[in-house]
Amino acid sequence: MSEGNFFDGSAGSVFQGRDVYGGVHFQQPALQVVPPVQVLEPPRHYRNNERQLAELSRVRAEAEAGGGVGIAIVRGVPGSGRSTLCECWAFRNQELFDDGVFPVRLGRRPVTDVLADLLALAGYTPQQWPQSLEGRSAMWRAWTGKQRLALLVDDAMSATEVRALLPAGAGSMVLVVEAGRLTELKTRHSAQEVELDPLSDEAAHGVLAELVGVERLDAESQPRNELIRICAGSAAELTVAGAMLAESPNWTLERLIGRIRRKGSLASPVFDVAYDRLPEDAQACYRIFGAHPGDGDVALETLMAVLGLDIDDAEDAVGHLVAAKLVEPMGADRYRMADLARLHAGTLGADLPAKVVAYYAKSALEIAENALDRGWAGQLWPGFVPDGRDRDRAQKWLRTERLNLVAAAETAYQEGALEDVCRLALALWAEHKDGGYPAEMVAVNQDAVSAARAWNSPLAESILLTQLGFAAAQRRDWATAYEHHGRAAELAELANSVEARATAVESLGLAYFEASAHAQPEEAERLLAAAEERLRLNLGLAEQLGVDRRLALARMHLAKVARPAEAAELLAEASGFLDSEPGNRAKVLLWRGRKAVEDGALDDGVSWLLEVVDLAAKGGWHRERIMAGRTLAEAALAKGERASARAHAEDALNVARLRGYTAEALDIMEWLDQPRF
Repeated sequence: MSEGNFFDGSAGSVFQGRDVYGGVHFQQPALQVVPPVQVLEPPRHYRNNERQLAELSRVRAEAEAGGGVGIAIVRGVPGSGRSTLCECWAFRNQELFDDGVFPVRLGRRPVTDVLADLLALAGYTPQQWPQSLEGRSAMWRAWTGKQRLALLVDDAMSATEVRALLPAGAGSMVLVVEAGRLTELKTRHSAQEVELDPLSDEAAHGVLAELVGVERLDAESQPRNELIRICAGSAAELTVAGAMLAESPNWTLERLIGRIRRKGSLASPVFDVAYDRLPEDAQACYRIFGAHPGDGDVALETLMAVLGLDIDDAEDAVGHLVAAKLVEPMGADRYRMADLARLHAGTLGADLPAKVVAYYAKSALEIAENALDRGWAGQLWPGFVPDGRDRDRAQKWLRTERLNLVAAAETAYQEGALEDVCRLALALWAEHKDGGYPAEMVAVNQDAVSAARAWNSPLAESILLTQLGFAAAQRRDWATAYEHHGRAAELAELANSVEARATAVESLGLAYFEASAHAQPEEAERLLAAAEERLRLNLGLAEQLGVDRRLALARMHLAKVARPAEAAELLAEASGFLDSEPGNRAKVLLWRGRKAVEDGALDDGVSWLLEVVDLAAKGGWHRERIMAGRTLAEAALAKGERASARAHAEDALNVARLRGYTAEALDIMEWLDQPRF
């Protein structure tokens, strides 16, 4: 299958309708709304970047001529005014978009919330919104299929987030302000880049005049021109300089210039003067933003923990940074510093990156043990005590901080903080295990395995090699998965850990089982036999350990390769313990349903699988939801209900595409392409 078959904005409307049979459709919006033009007129002084504005118009015209959606990624140095360029173009061209101009800011906001905002603007009521990301995205695409609109996406961290927001109507335009890696938008969505130039002197004068006032600015023409020269077209530096002057009405421009000149050898003297004016706690917070290994998005609790501040002092300190336009609030007690300011702040706290990484490593593992109690932390670090928050709060924290934890792991590896690399890889397993981030999982665990080996901990290396083997299996690199799991079992024996050996053996059995589904009949039979052998050995090791949870999981996994009658008994035993864990309850129900369908008990199987779809949609267990949808499609087809089968398969396909399960998406597409439909 070609990459072009993905749900990527280049095709027509793609529908998603969970538990809908015999046809898929969305209701019309309940409310009649006026098409929104939610973009403000650009500042009067905005005169710059006419070339880039023309390029954006060209991108839209070319897409319209081809019957598609124009997508432009606006790039530029930090502080160059990328958002303002998008707003200016949208304002100038709003007459082209009869159905509205929709600006959204991503950052760390959940994409489901952003889609809720868009659907509300389209006239859908909360009662009409699907609960899942896939459902909301499909509803948005269905509604936009006959619309011509402009979508402004600010602070876009990943192509996956943007993909969920793409409209479907020909002649629509999407303007994306790049804040992270958006390569996939270019390779799979034909997005074009538009590079921004620094502000002209005229535009720089306008920025300062807006903040300071024309009379005050022009009263000191030489210092004014010198300030514009120093800022070198950076909208961020101009804004910070203007904010300082606005906060100090008795300062002359010459006084500010003098302070900047005395900092002359520094790369960012404007920021240095702004830093000097901050209170001590605010300076400390500023340095943390510069030392932070992630993308500049920092939680208030991180500042409190690293600096030892109470909540009142931390809020006051960050308030000073916000007032000085050095950081901006992102909601939910999170703040973000622009890249240019981070470059400056990064020069001021050489010892801080290690402290921030140590905080993330310690906190992440303590929290992850509540999200997914594995027990390895206590074995590797005697005296380890988990964090006190409940599972839901722990999972939410890990989900929110995932990218920061990945960046911290990379920094820890570069700095030789071996145990912190291992801590972070173990903590991230809770987010990685279900397969949504396979490339990330490989990168983190490759470093962690090397760190564990250098740390000379066979137990840690065994556990992390097992995780790396899972990553290989998710990418269907079966040979590598077998190699990693086999070596992990050897290391576990070296470490005298029956538990780690059981984990490695179990993982090897599951890799054989997964591979069997993609092999020719004779090879599949051999792989299934190998899988059953390892999974029965795993059950024996679990019985030797005598841990109820491990026994329940071993029975559930063995049921995957057992005949339906034995599988039913194993799953019934497993459910007695695992029903209290929502994620594992979904897995047990999934295999009850699949084994019932395999045994011809279609109605029982469908009942269990529908429960899985509901649980998985609420809990975010995407792989289980995809597998349940695929099996529901097979059950419907076995009953001769072709329309229902296609609806289930397309539902699973939408989840796989949107959530990044590429291999599963290809499997379902091949299944749908068969002549029976």
